[in-house]
Amino acid sequence: MRLAGVLLLTLIGGCQADADALDQAISASLAKQDYRLIVRAGRGEVAPGIAVGEQAAAKARCGVRYLDGFGDVIKPDQKEAHARLSTYASEYNQLMVTHCPAASGADKQ
Repeated sequence: MRLAGVLLLTLIGGCQADADALDQAISASLAKQDYRLIVRAGRGEVAPGIAVGEQAAAKARCGVRYLDGFGDVIKPDQKEAHARLSTYASEYNQLMVTHCPAASGADKQ
């Protein structure tokens, strides 16, 4: 949950701060060998930034995790924050999927 707090603070900053936070988050996850993709909580668990046809395979190969406040129910006062989280998740997933272990006969479920 600490990552979500850092993310929210970073999202308030500028583009360079966003890029730095993204790089730091990727580096921290890789250091822990945590290759999970960020998915939107709710129906379908969509992983932003991953092509529709690749969703199931990518999620099975990498695993999934959630961000606080990133679900499929959006209140009017949360639209801007949700859009920033969606952009972050998309960029994070596009980078992280390149680091996921190669698919094997025993994919994660």
